[in-house]
Amino acid sequence: MHAYEWENDIMANFSKKKGSSCPFWIECNSQCMRRLGGVFIPLQYYVETFCKTREFVSCGHYLLANLLTREKADSFDNAHNL
Repeated sequence: MHAYEWENDIMANFSKKKGSSCPFWIECNSQCMRRLGGVFIPLQYYVETFCKTREFVSCGHYLLANLLTREKADSFDNAHNL
């Protein structure tokens, strides 16, 4: 199983449990834990549109981070297949 498949399984299980918001959204300090080399503190509109709804799967930040995770996993797999 690739790393990104494992992550997607975790996300699917988390979504079934919580179901209505992004698992990377931390309400108490209003920040996204899906970091890309820093902290992502979205504007309130963005939070209401993506972070606190099931639409988090359409969030550009979430999608880009998943893409980078897949690329790293593929790179790791390719290095071990040499």
